[in-house]
Amino acid sequence: MTADVISAYSIFFNPATASSATERQILTGMKILSMDRSFAYLSYVHPVKNNAVISGGILYSGTDEIEGRDKNGDMFETYSYNENMFYLNFGLKPKEYLSIGVTTKLIWARFPEFDTEGESVTSLTFAYDAGLNVFIPQYKSIVFGLTAKNVKGKNAWDSSKVWTDGSATTDYYPASYSLGVAWYPEFNREIAVYSDINSNEFDSYGYGFGIEWSKRYEEQNSAIALRLGTISGWLSAGFGYEFKLFDRKMIIDYSYTQEEISEFDPHSLSWRFFF
Repeated sequence: MTADVISAYSIFFNPATASSATERQILTGMKILSMDRSFAYLSYVHPVKNNAVISGGILYSGTDEIEGRDKNGDMFETYSYNENMFYLNFGLKPKEYLSIGVTTKLIWARFPEFDTEGESVTSLTFAYDAGLNVFIPQYKSIVFGLTAKNVKGKNAWDSSKVWTDGSATTDYYPASYSLGVAWYPEFNREIAVYSDINSNEFDSYGYGFGIEWSKRYEEQNSAIALRLGTISGWLSAGFGYEFKLFDRKMIIDYSYTQEEISEFDPHSLSWRFFF
């Protein structure tokens, strides 16, 4: 997704791809996860003049029903943990062969209520993503993407306000880097091929590869897309359906991804509304 310039969802993976959006749209979605985890987001994308696009939104993730037990193993309480990310993105295409972008992120994290009065420990932090896309003039069907994410991110915890003998600590987010390429074959515009390689602090590495086939039906004002790929060896598959409702274009997407440790694999549902 680092080099994808078709879908506005790629803003989450590469801030520079925002400059490719040509329509105002609202993006929203959620993941169905195991182990009492939750994930949801809401975003707005607004193209402005001169190949520039502004977007903003909120992402929520958390875990509920964390069991608190005493020394005998008896449960006496349940806790929750969540993180909320508010972001503002700006993408620009200053040259025909180059687009750049940056996403600023304000992240608020809340630790469970461990004391008898229900007080919690929180952290408010700033981080940013930066990225670019490179278009080869001689080969317009190929796009390269490069990103750095979660730069300067950290959680600063201070439990002295909750416990008398509390302490302060800081957890730094590992910066992640991605290099990707997208290929939109000129001989078949219904096919798109994507590949990524990524790393956290250049210590661990992962990869992604995917193929999308799409078909547009102009008479019905609709389109379908089928997707298949892998994320570091784990299967990923999904589909998309574009249609019109009350003369407004909408797209519904679904994806399935294998996960190594969970009761069941994640399912993602998303919806795009254009206006």
